[in-house]
Amino acid sequence: MGFVESVKDIAGKFGESVERGAKTVSNSSKKFAEKTKMKREIARVQSDINTDYIELGKVLFEKIADDPDSEYASIAADIKEKSANLEELKALLMTLEDKITCSNCGAHIRKDQAYCDKCGTKVEIITPETSETATESVFSSDDVE
Repeated sequence: MGFVESVKDIAGKFGESVERGAKTVSNSSKKFAEKTKMKREIARVQSDINTDYIELGKVLFEKIADDPDSEYASIAADIKEKSANLEELKALLMTLEDKITCSNCGAHIRKDQAYCDKCGTKVEIITPETSETATESVFSSDDVE
């Protein structure tokens, strides 16, 4: 075997090795892409399931919310209390942001607007409690630093 033939043989083996490496990389890339796609689909389905659980919980809450004999009455009462607190906090935030809620569509609009941007209803000015009074009613003195 001559020198030229040895070089051709080595080059051929090198070429085969590069080809196998390229196929391995290609297969790994395809596998990675499939795994990523599968993980994304799993996350989407899990999100859909969680949304369904939330909707089911809301339906159940609506059915038992006013039943004092329900085994879930304490949880329903806790949700109602927290919901009322949430509404107070939202109202306080609206006051601090100098915004009001449109009486027709519920959009948040500036106090100084004459008409709602969303539905065009004439804005009725309602005087809310002062922000200091509202703050005191929502937070106890221990909560405010």
